[in-house]
Amino acid sequence: MRSLHVLKRLAEQKAAGPTPSFTELHLAKAIEMIGQEAIGRAALSNGLGLGEGATRTLIDRLIEARLVKVTKRGCELTEGGFSILDDLNSRLGPMAKVPRSAITVGPNDFGVLVRKAAEKVSSGIQQRDAAVRAGANGAVTLVFKNHRLLMPPLDRLGIGGSRDLLAKIVDNFRPEENDVIVIAGADNETLAEDGARAAAWTLLN
Repeated sequence: MRSLHVLKRLAEQKAAGPTPSFTELHLAKAIEMIGQEAIGRAALSNGLGLGEGATRTLIDRLIEARLVKVTKRGCELTEGGFSILDDLNSRLGPMAKVPRSAITVGPNDFGVLVRKAAEKVSSGIQQRDAAVRAGANGAVTLVFKNHRLLMPPLDRLGIGGSRDLLAKIVDNFRPEENDVIVIAGADNETLAEDGARAAAWTLLN
């Protein structure tokens, strides 16, 4: 995906002063937020969970890359920014909070759908580890095959007996054949979302 390379390059860009505390995941979320409506720096900082200084640097890099422009309304996406957003949306589906249940791993849980990524899932360990590095307690990876949700390894229904729960997940995320849903759990909502996004990111490369 072109967007992955662009955002990773921006996150790793060298500059004078201390290394910024944001990653390509923060840049992707910023583009999603700005794409919904023009937004000010304070609101963006709050939504990203970043400090004012890091947010200012993040915005500056998006501006320098001609992905964002600043108007009287706030930060807005340029044509290039919308191109990145379209690229992300072509692979990432619904993102939403998930109720705590027998299959979730934290008091707060968040799910992200990744389109057509089933072939990239083996045991789900890579997704779990990425979620943990992002601050979550762990993650559960579910694959939608033959009109049902499976938990790796894919030769068994790892969450059988939870039909009501499965039906709710399917209803919320609307997966199609070979889509993947990653659900991360954490001690707070922000870390749960960060973990789910990090886990989903492993399936995009």
